Parts: sequence; C-alpha cells; structure tokens
Amino acid sequence: MELRSVRQSRARHLALLLLLTFAGGIAPASGADGRWELLQRSIGVSAMHMQLLHNDRVIIFDRTDFGRSNLSLPGGRCRVNPRERVLPAGDCTAHSAEYDVAANAARPLFVFTDTWCSSGTVAPDGTLVQTGGWNDGYRNARTMPVCGGGGDESCDWSEQQDALAANR
Repeated sequence: MELRSVRQSRARHLALLLLLTFAGGIAPASGADGRWELLQRSIGVSAMHMQLLHNDRVIIFDRTDFGRSNLSLPGGRCRVNPRERVLPAGDCTAHSAEYDVAANAARPLFVFTDTWCSSGTVAPDGTLVQTGGWNDGYRNARTMPVCGGGGDESCDWSEQQDALAANR
C-alpha cells in the first residue's frame, strides 16, 4: 500500500473514531418529536462498537486488552484471563455497557474475550450477535439478548469459545 493511501486510511479511521467518541454522549430525546439532546453523562466504556436495539437500549463495547475502563463491574466481579496481555491477574472493570436512552442510565456488562476487530449483526428476535475479535476472541461468538426493563442484572453477554471454524 502506498504511503499516501495509508495516510488517507488513517485519516478516515481517525475521523470515524472522533465521530463515535462524540456520538456516545448524544441521545434522542424521549417522545416522537425527533429532537436530539446532548446528555452530559460519561458511560465509562469507550465505544469501539455501539448498537442501538429496538428497545431503545444501546449496547456499547470496547476491546478488553487496553487496560481498565472507567466503569466497575458489580459485586466484585473480575475478568481473570491468562491470555490477557495487559492485566492477566485480573480486571474488575467493564468493557461493555447497556445504555438506557430514556433513563439516561448505564449498566455494566461482562464481556470476557477481546472484541477488537469483531463484527456483528442483530438477529430477527433482537439479539445482538458479535463474532471474532483479537487474541483470545479470534474464534468466539458472543450474544447479547434484548433485556427487559427494571435493571435485570442477569441479562448479560453469553460467549461461546471456538464457535467459528477459522479465526475471524
């Protein structure tokens, strides 16, 4: 790849990253008037991926191998993964969150393997399906069901190791 092409590609990636960074703090106002309102709230998880679900919840997740996030996992839960490159002894912060647009509230979610370079889709029943990743997540599949209201803490990511026939 030519140097000019690499620079253009990096510039496009930077522009997209900035757009996603700033978009993480914008949410539609409740109701059907179509307004947008800037909410002064930090969710605590960088939005490498964001998916708006049909229930006005946004699933946000980031890679797991870049250090701690700013959102703690509840109940002293920690991710201890010997294949983790930065914090192999344990990471007690969330690398995923469910954001409730109407309530302007975030709930930490537990994702175990690295989602860097993963891809996904939303199944017809509303389940978010995320596949692949980096390092320990190459061949994994993750699903996040549509959660009901009321802060259902049991609604979280489910991961299947080696679900893909080949690395992403």
